[in-house]
Amino acid sequence: MIKKITYLATFLLLLNCGGTIKTTTYSNQSNSKFKRAYIISSENSQYIKFKFGSFKPYGYVAPIDESSETNNVIGNTDTIIKQELEKHGIQALIGKKGDSPENFDLIVTYNDTWRWDFKKILDKLEIVFISPEGDSIIAKSTYNIYKNKELHNFPTPEKEVPKMIKELLDLK
Repeated sequence: MIKKITYLATFLLLLNCGGTIKTTTYSNQSNSKFKRAYIISSENSQYIKFKFGSFKPYGYVAPIDESSETNNVIGNTDTIIKQELEKHGIQALIGKKGDSPENFDLIVTYNDTWRWDFKKILDKLEIVFISPEGDSIIAKSTYNIYKNKELHNFPTPEKEVPKMIKELLDLK
């Protein structure tokens, strides 16, 4: 009986230890046109403060998240995006918001939200491909930690960005 419970618990843990990535394409543009990308480095990150849940007679009740707060930049998401684009043959440059990039095929922006669970973990990441003129979205990919935030695989940009960039570059 204990073995069955252990197997069931392991199965449920593995079933719930990944987040979801949703990628949406807004353009029929081919990724083969992308040779140079300009990444706008985020000026800050969002951070969700830690709260304890509560134990009830029927189990643990996770707390409801409060709004995220603006925080100093957490992690090196811009560098990870740059490395992944370059793995796909796209020369990338990291710049600041407000700069006027020229001679680029693609502008990349991102927004990251973090939370604490023994260390800072990625809660949400949105990467957006924008036209070089900056007037239209080409594609957007969003990573979200799943609903049961207590069971996770300690997501980081190093784990999630490669999957997101691959989906973003699979434009049809």
